Amino acid sequence: MTQTLTEFKFPAVPNSKEASKLAVPVIDQARALTIADEDGYLASWALIERHDAALKKIGEMFDPFVNALFGLHKMAITLRAQFINPIMASKTALLGQRAKWRREQEEAAQKQRDRDAEILQKQQAKDLQKEAKREEKRGNVETAAVLREQAATLPPPVIPIAPAVPKQAGSVVKPSWKFAIDNEAIVPVEYRTVDESKIRKVVNALGSAANIPGVRVWQETSEFSRSVR
Repeated sequence: MTQTLTEFKFPAVPNSKEASKLAVPVIDQARALTIADEDGYLASWALIERHDAALKKIGEMFDPFVNALFGLHKMAITLRAQFINPIMASKTALLGQRAKWRREQEEAAQKQRDRDAEILQKQQAKDLQKEAKREEKRGNVETAAVLREQAATLPPPVIPIAPAVPKQAGSVVKPSWKFAIDNEAIVPVEYRTVDESKIRKVVNALGSAANIPGVRVWQETSEFSRSVR
């Protein structure tokens, strides 16, 4: 069902000056503090809590505005997609038909070139055989033998390749190589990608006991405040 975007009421833009009053002091206090002893370490937690309080208030100020714009962005993308996606699908289908027809024409042209090359090859071989007979009559037996050898091993001539389909202005036909993995078990290891998600599950479950060749496991400690993580 097509959506129609008729009106969108923007929420009030948050007051940046009020946000600055909340953010700047705690940042300045943190910048001025150097934890050099236990007293400093303990005192720093009060600053962490002030940071959390500032984050909460600023979030309350900006979240409605940000969420509304995010919702509008999603709505606009959805609305655009309702028109763009069908057109892209239609275009892709047309390009697919063109590619199929072009491939068929190229295959037919290649078969015709192969037939023409075979006819020319037989004609050239026939001409060499005739030349061999003439040389043989002249007493040039060795030359005749060489000509007959050439006639027997004559490769197909190269037929000039002409475009199988007409070129059109604005159309770019670019060949590219494709590949498919038929047997993953024999693909060399340098072409494989490590699955870090599987490693993460094992490390989370076993910690230092995780024994995965080529993987080093160590522990780091992170600290966070309960109100904001």
